[in-house]
Amino acid sequence: MWTCPHCQQQFYNRNQSHSCGQYSVDGFLENKSERSIELFWYFLAEYKRIGVFELHPVKTRVALLAQMRFASVNRLGKDFLDGHLVLTDSNPDKFVFYKIDNLNNRFFVHHFRIYREEEIGATFRHYMRLAYEVGHRKHVIPGKKANKVK
Repeated sequence: MWTCPHCQQQFYNRNQSHSCGQYSVDGFLENKSERSIELFWYFLAEYKRIGVFELHPVKTRVALLAQMRFASVNRLGKDFLDGHLVLTDSNPDKFVFYKIDNLNNRFFVHHFRIYREEEIGATFRHYMRLAYEVGHRKHVIPGKKANKVK
């Protein structure tokens, strides 16, 4: 692990780009609606059922971090939570994701919006587990520089 000498945040990769600064979950939740805060804590509780991770608040969001960032809560609206999961394959499930960003065919950032706890069902939990595996670098093959998706 590499620790930024300025903000003391830890990263798997040396000199990892990040929002260098002192940010907090409390700061992210400040002035948000009670409903969106409930969704935030519910989402995190569901992830805690999958495994252990750290919260990594940055300037604009709260990322979930294992060996690398694998999910994020990007925005809390009046009655919803916007977030993303990082996967190694594109999974265009229109019932779960409204947008997918392709990062050099290596990672695919799957954006979602949740209004109700029930939307985190079996299918969504499946993708949450896949992202959690990315967070633990299960996609990396030892001895290879990068495991590109074909």
